[in-house]
Amino acid sequence: ASYASTMKVWVERGEMPLPAADPSCRPYVGHERMNLSDEEVALFAAWADAGAPLGAEADRTVGLEVPDLGLDDTDVTVPMIREHTLELAEDRNEYFCQVLENPFTETTYITGIDVDLGVPEVVHHMVFAIDQGGDAGIEYGTDGQTDEFQCRTPVVESDWLLIHAWTPGMEAVEFAEGQGFRVEPGQQLVLQMHYFGDPANPPTDLSAYKLRTTDTVDRPVEMAVIGPTGFTIPAGDDGFTASDGLRNSYGVDFEILGAFPHMHLLGSHFNSWIVKADGTEDCLLDGRYDFDHQMTYMFERPPVLADGERMRFECTWDNSADNSDQYNDPPRDVPYGEATTEEMCFLLFYYSIL
Repeated sequence: ASYASTMKVWVERGEMPLPAADPSCRPYVGHERMNLSDEEVALFAAWADAGAPLGAEADRTVGLEVPDLGLDDTDVTVPMIREHTLELAEDRNEYFCQVLENPFTETTYITGIDVDLGVPEVVHHMVFAIDQGGDAGIEYGTDGQTDEFQCRTPVVESDWLLIHAWTPGMEAVEFAEGQGFRVEPGQQLVLQMHYFGDPANPPTDLSAYKLRTTDTVDRPVEMAVIGPTGFTIPAGDDGFTASDGLRNSYGVDFEILGAFPHMHLLGSHFNSWIVKADGTEDCLLDGRYDFDHQMTYMFERPPVLADGERMRFECTWDNSADNSDQYNDPPRDVPYGEATTEEMCFLLFYYSIL
């Protein structure tokens, strides 16, 4: 009860629960526990104002527990091949990659994806991918034969087929019945770890991916990404935006199964939509952004990106001194870049061909 007034403030400000996509744009799995209606906010405020009463014992929900949002039925674990002691640069960042052991001996489809973080407090992101050329590292200056390397620039290699990306707050990803991401035996699996921590006290990490798999699906799933680069956010600007898009010119229709918007600490809002053939817009994602609650939003009713239609994605940042996540005093221009103290604007999305 002593914290009720503080909790009320955070609920009324929309900071509790943590900001998430607006389900009125497009409902997604889990939206009912990530958002409060106006009526629920008012009910919570009234409870706090009344002194946070416990209520009647007869009305208590027996057995109410915090849900475990991880996957409990994974059957394959793909760990880092060896422990890594972080080698953080002066700006506190490290991008580190390993070529993982491919555990599959036949065509396999991934139907669920979860992670096991070794040192959660230093993991900015994880990327799990297939290097289609079998020469991971070559675009980072290696000979393409080593099993671990530094991989800060470019963000990912041009021939990587992304399977999944994890960031703080992310829940497990599950595909609908009959859908899965295909992995072949012998394909080169790559893990990219972006660490952000204290160079004076670098920990040793051993993270892993945990997968639920099957040997056949009705519709294979793939991942793609769009987003602008080359932008600079002016110092003091509390509403700078940048956007990017793509046109479906492949002669087929795609179903957009889920999407993951990604920015860094100054991100404040994301917006994505489909421009239909008649010029109307179909909302895909719209919401306030919080670095600590980044989600892959799997849609309850996946939209269709038809042949000839366009998909757009826009990011908004708050680079003002009033932003509680501001890390520059005073604010300075912030460029696009890989460091946590730079900014990105990417939308990673799962799709399947109809």
